[in-house]
Amino acid sequence: MFPELKLSQSDIESRIAAATAADVEASLAAARPGFFDLLNLISPAASAFLPQMRERASAARRRYYGRTVSVYAPLYIGNTCVNSCRYCDFRVQHQGTARKDLTLDEIAREAAAIRASGIDSLLVVAGENPRVNSVEHLAEVGRMLKKEFSYLALEVAPQTEEGYRALFEAGYEGLTCFQETYDRERYKYFHPAGPKSDYDFRVRTQWRAGRAGFRTLGVAFLLGLCPWRPEAASLAAHALWLEKECWRSKVQFAFPRFCPTEGGFQPEFPVSDEDLELMMLAFRIVFPTCCMTVSTREAPAFRDRIVVTAADNMSAGSRVTPGGYAVNAEGDVAQFTLTDKRPPEEVYAAIRAGGQEVVFKNWDNRI
Repeated sequence: MFPELKLSQSDIESRIAAATAADVEASLAAARPGFFDLLNLISPAASAFLPQMRERASAARRRYYGRTVSVYAPLYIGNTCVNSCRYCDFRVQHQGTARKDLTLDEIAREAAAIRASGIDSLLVVAGENPRVNSVEHLAEVGRMLKKEFSYLALEVAPQTEEGYRALFEAGYEGLTCFQETYDRERYKYFHPAGPKSDYDFRVRTQWRAGRAGFRTLGVAFLLGLCPWRPEAASLAAHALWLEKECWRSKVQFAFPRFCPTEGGFQPEFPVSDEDLELMMLAFRIVFPTCCMTVSTREAPAFRDRIVVTAADNMSAGSRVTPGGYAVNAEGDVAQFTLTDKRPPEEVYAAIRAGGQEVVFKNWDNRI
């Protein structure tokens, strides 16, 4: 997939499994750790070095992000979807989900409720339904929201480069696209039908957005679908490729763990708190300048700790249903189960209690 690494999946898995305590120590001492250091730092051997990894990651985080935490909120504008993802309650076959696509007036009401909490960075999220959430519609939404928010990002169906150029011109500057899994065979199983079944088109989403001008390119896989260590190695390879191909943009990592859904899907490879922390610390050490988000899928105590050592970006007061902030559409099913249900003010207070400053706005293209 990313040819500059020239390693097979089995080679990577063997290197991770063979890493020793001495390898981990060497990677922690490296002045400029790289891909093979990441393999050492996510290996089973690294679990004994969590205190040292926290120290190294914290130093890298402070160097590039100081003692600040940027906050944002997701705005779900619709949950109709044409895909058949086996793990998602938004999938087209799931009859238990009440479907709703917000009108422009409803989106404006939702946005006003979010803005009242102090949030100035917005992530627009929608089910993958090109008949409803066309480039033209998303651009119209972006032009409206840009009047109220300094920073807009998207988490919607992958678009063409031409489509991303139109969305960038409409005011969107960031993009997040979960690859879900980098394992081609497992990807095919989990996405049997719909536009999302095209692995190659999805994995090049950030590349097309970067070429179109997007400043932040978010990459992630869904933790729980496959063994996490090989997936983390592929995520790192993806990021290295993007840094080379889209050098004007900044890569942003997210590490979403699978949460319970109404449909009852159970992940085959659950990820523990310790493993999640290990992975996030490793990525902060190896990718010190990249952005990193921690999801509301995680418990408050975990989120409050990880924004001190690794993550620099977190959501506050999230709602994951269309209309969840103000419209309150009855019967809507959330995309996943929220674990951190604190209101924004409590999240801000927790950040400050950890000795850090809340950042509502860190970019303005008018300057």
